[in-house]
Amino acid sequence: MKRRAWIPPVAALITLSVLASGALAADNTAVPPAGTAPATVTWTIDQVADIALGNHPLVRRSDAETSAAAARKGQAMSPWYPSVTLSTGYSRTRSFSVQSEESLTASNAFLRGNLSVLLTDFGRTGASVNRSDALLSATREAGVTVREDVAFAAKVGYFNVLRAGRNLEVKRETLRQRESLLKQAQAYFEAGIRAKIDVARAEANLYGARAQWSQAENDVRVARITLLNRMGVEGPADFLLSDSLAAETIPGTLPDWVAEAERNRPELKSLRERERAAAQAVRFARGGYLPVLAGAAGYGIVGEEPPLDQEYTVGVTLSVPLFSGFLTREQVKEAEASLSSVRHGLTDARRGVLLQVEQAAYGVSEASERIGARQKEREASDENLRLATARYEVGAGDIIEMIDAQVQMTQADTATIDAQYDYSVSVATLLRAVGR
Repeated sequence: MKRRAWIPPVAALITLSVLASGALAADNTAVPPAGTAPATVTWTIDQVADIALGNHPLVRRSDAETSAAAARKGQAMSPWYPSVTLSTGYSRTRSFSVQSEESLTASNAFLRGNLSVLLTDFGRTGASVNRSDALLSATREAGVTVREDVAFAAKVGYFNVLRAGRNLEVKRETLRQRESLLKQAQAYFEAGIRAKIDVARAEANLYGARAQWSQAENDVRVARITLLNRMGVEGPADFLLSDSLAAETIPGTLPDWVAEAERNRPELKSLRERERAAAQAVRFARGGYLPVLAGAAGYGIVGEEPPLDQEYTVGVTLSVPLFSGFLTREQVKEAEASLSSVRHGLTDARRGVLLQVEQAAYGVSEASERIGARQKEREASDENLRLATARYEVGAGDIIEMIDAQVQMTQADTATIDAQYDYSVSVATLLRAVGR
C-alpha cells in the first residue's frame, strides 16, 4: 500500500501543535514536581564518612570494648603489686567456768594490718600480662576494622543515594517522553493518520513509565534513610549531597596491593595479636606446673582493755603443686588447641584478604571498561531516538519503533549511571581491601 503524499506535512503540523500545547500546559504535566524544600546541609563524601565515624553505635561499642580490654590488662598486672589489708573488730563473750563455778565475761579488741607480696611465680603472671596486652592490641585493631567498615558502608550509601537520584531523573525524562508520544498518537488518530492501536500502545507505555518513576522515587527515599542509618544519625531528612564520582586511579599492581593488604589490614593485625595472646596463654597454663613463692607480713594490736598488746608476723611461703587431678595438663592441652585454632584462622584470613583484593582489582578494571562501552551505547541510543522521533513525526515510522527507541534510551541512560557509580564503589572497595 502506497503512502499518501499528504501524510508527512499533516503529521508535521500535528506534531508542532502537540508540542505547542504541551508547552502551554507545562504546569499541568503528569510528571510530579522535582522541587523539594531547601536543604539545611550539603555533605561531601568525606563529611559523610566522618559523621559516621563520630556517631555510629558500632564505633562507640568498639571503643568501649577497647577500654574493657585495657582494664583487663590492668587486672592481670595486679599480682605484681603488694596487697595491703586493714582489719579491726571487737568481741565480748560470757562463759561458765567449772573450776570457779561462776560465769566469766571477757572482751577482746584488735586492729591489724597485713601485707602480702608475690616474690615470684616463675613467669606465670608475666605470661598473663603479655596475653592481656596482646588481647588489648587485638581489640584495638578490631576497632580499626569496625571504623573502616563503617566508613566504607557510609561511602557506598553516599554513592547509592546519588545513583538513585540520577536514575530518578532518567525515569522523569522517560515519563515526559511517553506523555508527549501519547499526545502525538491521539492527535494522529483524531486526524485519521494513525490507528487506535497506536493510542493504546502509547497509553500502556505511559502507565508503565509512571510505575517506573514511582519505584525510582521510592528507591531514592530508601537510599536516603539507609545512608542516615549508616551514618548513625536521624537527620536532617532534607540533606543534599555533593555529587562526586571517583576519578582517580590507584597506582600499583595486584602483587603490590596484596602485599599492602598484608601489612595494613587491621583484621590480620588483630589475628596476629590473638596468636601472640594464645601463645602466652600456653605459657600461662604451663606455669601451673611451677611453684609459687610469696611473702607476707602483719602487724596489729590486740587485748581486752588498753593498753593493748602488740603482735606481728613475717613469713615466706613456697607452694609446690604436686597433683591437681590432671587439671594443669588439660589446661595446657586446651591452650595449645586454641593456639592452633588461631593460627588456622589467620591462614584463612590471609586467603580471604587475597580474594578480596583480587576481586576489588578486577572490579575496578571491569567498571572502567564498562563506562566507555556504556557511554558509546548511550550516544548510539540517543541518535537512534532522534531518528525514530523524526520518522514518527513525519509519519514515516510506527509506534513500535518509537517505543523501542525510548526504551533503549532509558536502558542506556540507566546502564551508564550504574557503570559510573559502580566504578566509584569499586575504587572504594579496593581501597578498603588494601587497608587504606
